[in-house]
Amino acid sequence: MFVPRSAFGRFSKTAVAAVNSIQLARSLLALVGSLITLCVVGAAQPLNINVTEFPITLPAPTPPWAQLWGLTLGPDGALWFTESGKNDIGRITSSGTVTFYSLPPDVGGLTGCQPASTICAPWSITTGPDGALWFTGALEIGNLTTGGTARLFPLVGNPVGITSGPDGALWYTRLSPPGISGTGFVGRITTSGVMTEYAVKSGIPESIITGPDGALWFVISGYGFGRITTYGSLTEYSVPSLGHVGLADYGSPFAVGPDGAFWFGSGQGQIGHMTTAGVYTEFHAGTAQVSGIAEGPDGAMWFTVFGSELGRIRTSGLVTFYNTPSWTTGPIVLGADGALWYGEMSNSIIARVQIPSRTGVLSHIAAGAGWTTVATLVNTSTAAVPLTVAFHNDDGSALSLPVTITNQGATQTTTSASVSDTINPNATLLISIGDVSAPLAWGWADVDGTGPLGGYAIFRYTPQTGSPSEGTVPLQTQFPSSFTLPYDNTAGFSMGVALANLSTSTANITATMWDVNGNQLGTENFTVAGSGHTAFTLPQQWALTAGQQGIIQFQSNATGGIAGLGLRFSPFGTFTSVSTILP
Repeated sequence: MFVPRSAFGRFSKTAVAAVNSIQLARSLLALVGSLITLCVVGAAQPLNINVTEFPITLPAPTPPWAQLWGLTLGPDGALWFTESGKNDIGRITSSGTVTFYSLPPDVGGLTGCQPASTICAPWSITTGPDGALWFTGALEIGNLTTGGTARLFPLVGNPVGITSGPDGALWYTRLSPPGISGTGFVGRITTSGVMTEYAVKSGIPESIITGPDGALWFVISGYGFGRITTYGSLTEYSVPSLGHVGLADYGSPFAVGPDGAFWFGSGQGQIGHMTTAGVYTEFHAGTAQVSGIAEGPDGAMWFTVFGSELGRIRTSGLVTFYNTPSWTTGPIVLGADGALWYGEMSNSIIARVQIPSRTGVLSHIAAGAGWTTVATLVNTSTAAVPLTVAFHNDDGSALSLPVTITNQGATQTTTSASVSDTINPNATLLISIGDVSAPLAWGWADVDGTGPLGGYAIFRYTPQTGSPSEGTVPLQTQFPSSFTLPYDNTAGFSMGVALANLSTSTANITATMWDVNGNQLGTENFTVAGSGHTAFTLPQQWALTAGQQGIIQFQSNATGGIAGLGLRFSPFGTFTSVSTILP
């Protein structure tokens, strides 16, 4: 950062202080660098996930082949699940309380039912537009109110997947019964039980979901995908390189991601990605087969596998695995409590996974070459909060720094691009970032936790001569797309700004400037890399603000929001920070 020399020309009695201020500003200019437009994908950051398992004890009598199958978020905020081969549907609250509701005896297809038989039901389950739970039985579509009243609608053939459509009806897939030509059908059923069906020619239809384009999309086993509009116009798409798309019966191996595209398990150890325009991409995801997939609270896709692991894949394709106490084989959904829930089918376990999501942002950190930053994070809640603090460079990549963590009297020193820990109720976590003798480094910090946190960071510059200066960065817990900064570039003072792009995609930022009387001075545009950071002094960046007082509004076009901080430099060789104004 640079404060123009002309800003100090009038202060002959403070010439030494003016020189020190210029050196300080130049140091900070080197610290924050210039605008970056290149997005660099960094290494995966570890997440401090917390898995809680709830064993499910089925009501007697329980056949040996009974197993948990479908899982969905209910209209009451609880999770509802099916048990294949057992005439029950279960409900589990966020605290783990389980209740079972009996179904009519023919739903499970118990006559002749054997392990892995196609007539062991119920299977898939979803919440309908009428506030009831709708499920696929052995030879019927059924619904169950949250009060436990069940209704059945008979079918000719085995239904598989079911979802709530955008037209206020339920849509399902089913197999053709033995001896009847055709491979299967996509059906529509109103909440009063009126059915309409459409033949699928290319293969067996399996899981079905509502796409981002307002149509219904479904998996065609061994072939590709199908799309049907709410008016019944059906199109089938062949994907020759496509492997087996998960196990559609589990209820969620096929999901829409935050990028508006489809994500699914594709063969052994692969994750498939397909846009509504048919552009198909495949990502390697270990060796285990995917059994369920859903969008998590952190904007990534999470998936279950045939193994003791839980997978996470970012929209960029970066995959991370996390060990779990038991196998995760089964469906996975996002709960009303912000946690992920999955059903482990073979052991009849339902697990709750608390995943840290963004709880706050420190829009500016500085370390090395005389700079240090100390972050103070506080948990004022009644529950422990696991958290991860990830450091980002100006270009959005991971920023590895020396850190010292102090928690509950214990101190640990390491060098890392992230810190994972747990803050107990009413406790404080201190993170000292950087070594004053190390090379210069700067950027911002993303704080992800399983609950709300408060706090701030103080960044300090200690010159070789003169007094240190400090600035305070509040832990910003709101993430709007704009903020306003008051500025004062008069009487030898100079205002700067530090800005973090909280989106993973490049943000185009529009800066609109006004003077102290409310007259608009102009607008300027610049870009910041995905997960990137930038900082500069206003008079140097935009000469029209020199010698002016007023406000500047920064507006981002990217989703995810922005965070910012003002940096005020004096003609006396010191600086301080200025909070921004959020909408």
